[in-house]
Amino acid sequence: MSALYADSSALGRVYLGDEPGWPELESLLFGADAFVATSELSSVELAGAAKGAERAGRIVSAEVLLATVDADLRSQIQLIRLDPEKVLPHARKLVLGYRLRAVDAIHLAVALEFRESEGEDVSFVTRDADQAVAADALGFALL
Repeated sequence: MSALYADSSALGRVYLGDEPGWPELESLLFGADAFVATSELSSVELAGAAKGAERAGRIVSAEVLLATVDADLRSQIQLIRLDPEKVLPHARKLVLGYRLRAVDAIHLAVALEFRESEGEDVSFVTRDADQAVAADALGFALL
């Protein structure tokens, strides 16, 4: 079974459902025979995206959407605990070496730890162009 690390930029598109490319991402993350993981940070980012979508009138209720997100994060997507002692120093190096926002560097650092612990290839799923460049340079297959 292949392993996928899903960044919140990809997960957000799936859950909001009005973003370009969401059906393909939904099929990739939830319809394939793949093990999907993300950082526990995604829970916070998805809550922010849901609330923003609610304020903008894109969805009726952030609370309803987040109930679905939370259920999936308990059942279909493995949440990876963020170990600050390991992840934050690596994320700092990543923001110094690549054009990344801090949160995107943290996701990459968590994905690197996940890849190391899995002992196999882990593909990186993102819809952020700068993060994709860094992930590619770090040896991730991009989906």
